[in-house]
Amino acid sequence: MKHIQKRYIYAAFLASIFFLIIYLLVKINILISVFLTIAIYYGGILLFKEEDVREFNSENINNYYYLASKVQNEAEKTKNKEIISICENIGKNTDSILVSLSQRPRKVEQIFSFFDYYLDIAYKILYKYNNISVNKDIKESEKKYKENTKDYLQKILDAFEKQSKNMQEAKMLDIDTEIKIFEKTSGINKEIIKVGDKNE
Repeated sequence: MKHIQKRYIYAAFLASIFFLIIYLLVKINILISVFLTIAIYYGGILLFKEEDVREFNSENINNYYYLASKVQNEAEKTKNKEIISICENIGKNTDSILVSLSQRPRKVEQIFSFFDYYLDIAYKILYKYNNISVNKDIKESEKKYKENTKDYLQKILDAFEKQSKNMQEAKMLDIDTEIKIFEKTSGINKEIIKVGDKNE
């Protein structure tokens, strides 16, 4: 499904305004004005890159399968059967959602935003769990974190199952609202789940 990429439109608009100002108002030489306008246009393409609408294509699909496999690999390291089972189900729901998305590709941006948040934070939760597990002496807060990890991941699985069911019924979750609910009920968010000494 091909979308018009917003960055080209925004860059062209920015370059046009720039040209009108420097040539018509400031009266700079036409060749210099054209050269600078072209530079502004290409600069605008880079500046507005994040405004692009992502496409439902093999590259993006494979990226989310890869992220789901990273979650599963990290889950395997825990050697906790319940955690592994939850993450296997997250992987199955990832597949189910992508299959449904192939039938309704107009929902691509919302679903990709869903994956961006939940697959990333699931991985970070597991990474932190495994990082704590290799330490002999852990703090009380880290012990509590380990005890709660299964519940964190279950909430993520609940979100995946809800999203999968809604996709099959041609509905969509309000991603921002769901994320706020998840963070409020779990007490965690991306800012406080760290990978090593920094956010990944």
